[in-house]
Amino acid sequence: MPFTGASGTSNKQASKWLIENEPVKVQIHGHWPTLGVHGDTLVHSRVPALVDASVVDPCDPAKDHSDAATPHRFTMVNYATRLEVCMANQDISRIPNLIEAIEIEVGKIKLDYGFYARMDTVVGDPSIGGLPDLVAPGNVLDLAGGLLSFACLEAAFNLVTANNGRPTVIMSNSRSQESYRNLCWAAGIEPPSMPWRWYDPFKGWQTGDVTEFHGVPWLINDKMDQGPLPANRRIYFMVLGDDGGTGPTRGLVKIMPADLVRNPYILRATSGVPDFVAQEVNMTRDLWLTMPAGLALGSQGALSILQNFAHIGDCAAVPA
Repeated sequence: MPFTGASGTSNKQASKWLIENEPVKVQIHGHWPTLGVHGDTLVHSRVPALVDASVVDPCDPAKDHSDAATPHRFTMVNYATRLEVCMANQDISRIPNLIEAIEIEVGKIKLDYGFYARMDTVVGDPSIGGLPDLVAPGNVLDLAGGLLSFACLEAAFNLVTANNGRPTVIMSNSRSQESYRNLCWAAGIEPPSMPWRWYDPFKGWQTGDVTEFHGVPWLINDKMDQGPLPANRRIYFMVLGDDGGTGPTRGLVKIMPADLVRNPYILRATSGVPDFVAQEVNMTRDLWLTMPAGLALGSQGALSILQNFAHIGDCAAVPA
């Protein structure tokens, strides 16, 4: 569908950029680490639970504790969005704002939204899948539709064993975080919070408070499934980042081609889409924005999921 309403961008007092009228809360954006990959695949070689060294007497033989490494491959998918701008609009409504430029900036947001939505999906392929595809089966705590509880939050938190058993971030959608906060209120506890850094459009970068659990920030990703059923709800406990070391601190990262880490968006443009049957060419400027990206998990001890729980504390009011 071509860009419409172009004349509204050509008035003297028109704002320079298109304004997202229904922005989505994705607090995790900007805090997800990115690892550049030379090639199209990142390979992590994992070993099973290590066997402790044993004490041996002088000249006694030592048992064979050789490791069996299993390679796990992670690759990327290509997120894409296409935009059309009519050439007449470009010609007439080009000042003060260039239509193509403002549409490109909105396209970048769409690509990021696609990435954060996919991480909450089950693809069935760990090499290109979402977080549920990467997690170890024993690190999923399923409440089978029961109410969220402090005991289950504790259990899911403790399933993370990387980083000495301390997640660096907790992620859910707004409604699941609301369940946790209502659980606190119902117990007579003010929901705990901790300082966090974000951008204020008036004051610039500021430090404020976000919800926390055990001193770990609980950040919202509202591109996650917003379905009404308990089966749609997940809370992720994660160690983000990869120190490249020999220990179990190899956590979750976003992977991209190495040359795109600083500028992940690829722009292509063509003028006109031909109709070969009618021997006509549409008078449009077609823009393609793409972003290759994937998820990679080092130690499976860096991720656990609490899922399939009933919401706590519905509000009786309905939006006017």
